[in-house]
Amino acid sequence: MKKYQIRSAILLYLQMIPVWIVLWLFFVFLRNYGHLIGNVESPLSKLGSGQGLVIGVLVGSLAGIIYTSVELLFERRFFQKQSYARIIAGKLVFFFIGVKILLLFGLNAINSIDPTIFESMELVALLRSESYWVVFIYFTVVASLISFLRMISRKFGPGVLWNMFIGRYQNPREEQRIFMFLDLRSSTTIAEKLGHVKFSKLIQDCFADLTPVVNNHKVEIYQYVGDEAVLSWTMEKGMEENHCIHAYFNFMEVLALKSDYYEKVYGLQPFFKAGVHLGTVIVTEVGLVKREIAYHGDVLNTTARIQSQCNKLQQALLVSGQLLDQLQPDNQIEIKPLGEEILKGKKTPVTIYGVSRG
Repeated sequence: MKKYQIRSAILLYLQMIPVWIVLWLFFVFLRNYGHLIGNVESPLSKLGSGQGLVIGVLVGSLAGIIYTSVELLFERRFFQKQSYARIIAGKLVFFFIGVKILLLFGLNAINSIDPTIFESMELVALLRSESYWVVFIYFTVVASLISFLRMISRKFGPGVLWNMFIGRYQNPREEQRIFMFLDLRSSTTIAEKLGHVKFSKLIQDCFADLTPVVNNHKVEIYQYVGDEAVLSWTMEKGMEENHCIHAYFNFMEVLALKSDYYEKVYGLQPFFKAGVHLGTVIVTEVGLVKREIAYHGDVLNTTARIQSQCNKLQQALLVSGQLLDQLQPDNQIEIKPLGEEILKGKKTPVTIYGVSRG
C-alpha cells in the first residue's frame, strides 16, 4: 500500500511543479512589466529577463512543492472525514505559512543575484510590505482554485470532469469498456449484526480504502450502489498491466493491511467479491440538475450476473471468457476454467473463469 501511495505522491509532485513554474513565470511577467500597464514599481522589475526567469523557475518549483505537500497532507484519512469548510480553512492557514517560506526563499535568491535591490529595505519590512500581500493573494487564489478543481474532479471521479468540460458525451457515443462489479460478501448478515448506522460507516471506510486503488490502477468509479461499487476502464487503460484484474487484488491487500482496524471497530474483516466483463456500451450525459455520465448496454447486466455467481462457484473474482482473451500475459495470476453458465435473463451461455493470485 505504501508503495502505491509513494508513487501517487511522486506523480502529483511531477504534475504540479511544472504547473506552478508556469504560473510563477506568469506572475513574474506581470510584476516585471507592470510599469507598462500601470506604472507599478516592483523589485522584480530591477532584474534582467534571464535573472527573472531563473528566479521564476526556482520559486515556482518551491511553490509547487509547498502546494503539493499541503494537498497530500489534507488527503490523509483524518482530513477527508472533515467538512469542506474545515478543509478549506485549514489549507488557507498552511498557504499563509507557505507563502512566508516562499517569499523568504525568493528574497534571498534575488538578494544573492543583486544585493543592491533590497539594500534600503530590511527583510522584516519586506515581509510586511505590499509585495508580500500581492504574493500571498496570488498564491492563495491560484492554489485555492486548483484545489477546488481537484476536489470537484475527485467528486466526479478521474477523467469525468474533463470529459464533461469538453462535451465529449453530450451526444451518445459507442465505446468499448471494461466493468467490474464489487460487492461486499455476506452484506445482509453483517448489516443485521452491526445495525444500519455502523454498517453504513463500514461501507464508508471500505470505499475510502478503495481510493489508493483508484489512483494507481487508472480506475473510473461509475457508481456506488449500497454496498456495491461499479468500476470502469477504457480498453487501453484496463488492459495496461492488467489493471482491471490487479485492481481487485490490490483492494483486498489494502483491506488486509487494515485488518486490525476493522476487527477493532467492527469485529470483522470485510471481503469483497467481484465480476469483470467487457463489451460495447453507449456513453452519454444525462440529467440537467444533477448531470452525470451514464453507460447503457447489456455489458453492465452481464457483469452484474457474473459477479452474482461468485458464491455459487466459490470464487472471489470471476471474469468472462471475452475479457480473458484480451488480458496481457501475466505470471502473477492463475486462471481456473469454470465452464459455461446460463446467466439470469440471458439465453446465450457465458464462459466464466475464476482468477486468483499466483
